[in-house]
Amino acid sequence: MERFSKEITVNNETRVFDFTKMKNMNGSKFFITSKDSNQKPIAFSLKDAGQGNWKLVPGSLRWLYAIEIELSNAIREKQM
Repeated sequence: MERFSKEITVNNETRVFDFTKMKNMNGSKFFITSKDSNQKPIAFSLKDAGQGNWKLVPGSLRWLYAIEIELSNAIREKQM
């Protein structure tokens, strides 16, 4: 199981995102945990969209879509 952490800026606030890679018969995804602006724990997933791109699983918190590219880039950087 692959794990790593990455700091990403959200609304001028740096937050730590912890990534854990999981594989099953449907392919690969990353389970990600962090804290929201109120320090409340959150969890969500990104699924492999092909060609090195990762997309949020539908139903994710709205504010996460603003940093979806940064999350995908963090995974891409670790895989190189």
